[in-house]
Amino acid sequence: MRKLLQFLLKRPLTWMANNLSASPEKEAVFNSLTKLFRSGEKRNSKRMITHPFNTANDHFIIFSDQHKGSRDHADDFTACEPNYIAALQFYHAQCYHFISLGDCEELWKYRPEKAIPRNKAAFEAESAFQNDKKYFRTFGNHDIIWKNKWDVHRLLKHDFSLPLPVPEGILLQCETGDRKLGIFLTHGHQGDKMSDNNGLSTWLVAHCWAPLQRYLQINVNTPSKDDTLRNKHNKLMYEWSCTRKNLILITGHTHQPVFASGKFSSHPSNHIERDEHDKLRPSYFNTGCCCFSDGDITGIEIAEGWIRLIKWQMEGSGSNRKVLEEIRLDQLVQDLD
Repeated sequence: MRKLLQFLLKRPLTWMANNLSASPEKEAVFNSLTKLFRSGEKRNSKRMITHPFNTANDHFIIFSDQHKGSRDHADDFTACEPNYIAALQFYHAQCYHFISLGDCEELWKYRPEKAIPRNKAAFEAESAFQNDKKYFRTFGNHDIIWKNKWDVHRLLKHDFSLPLPVPEGILLQCETGDRKLGIFLTHGHQGDKMSDNNGLSTWLVAHCWAPLQRYLQINVNTPSKDDTLRNKHNKLMYEWSCTRKNLILITGHTHQPVFASGKFSSHPSNHIERDEHDKLRPSYFNTGCCCFSDGDITGIEIAEGWIRLIKWQMEGSGSNRKVLEEIRLDQLVQDLD
């Protein structure tokens, strides 16, 4: 019976997850992002961390949407854990900073007390960056509990050093060539009525979708082949980024990798509009996710004056890094004009 239901329901459930799970509105998205960005202008802002960096010496890897769970059939992270840990070990050895951009833990489906003890290996790989003072994380809609510093202290004290700030946004600031560049990072659920502090969504996932997913033993996150800017929320994030000067926006949330708004992609399907792709501003990036059903993970690297969309995948008995797209930051800044 389970196999029959898997065959019958996987396609419609995947469609529903991709098309009905979010209901963003432009005004709400713009207002929410603008308010968050402006909060960084306040001294000692708790919502935003500002971090200047040197493009020649400082390296960053940005992953999001791990959705770590309790290792049952509803846990979308399980297949990706080997790639994720191998990637973090590689970047730690290369002295990267690590930014975990929200939905790090899946706390809509699972109680923290159930999920956290099952992810010790991943937490150990993450905390290695904190030991070097090179660890940042933001909260997302599925782990919004980390917005409360007391929950961070109570639930993460055995895996990370305290205090552990978990802001809503991060602003990286650098100079490339003779220009200043801001890199604004946040999970990307801002303004999404189905995700932004929505109690109904949380209840539906925990009490309806999670039990069904456990029984069917399916993961609706499609393999990491789609780097298009087709999702409405991605488009709104892109449109907001176009209103800013000398700034790029990096988010997660949609699970769809996007590089430089699709402007430099060699794949026609990566463009917002095929006949207008040369008009795009390369101001929006999306990390993708670390919970694809094929075990692949995608992320954004910033290193040695370059920004890259990368994928880690299993090949043979090892985990290998592949560069999907890349551009020099000084060229990117010029194309923002």
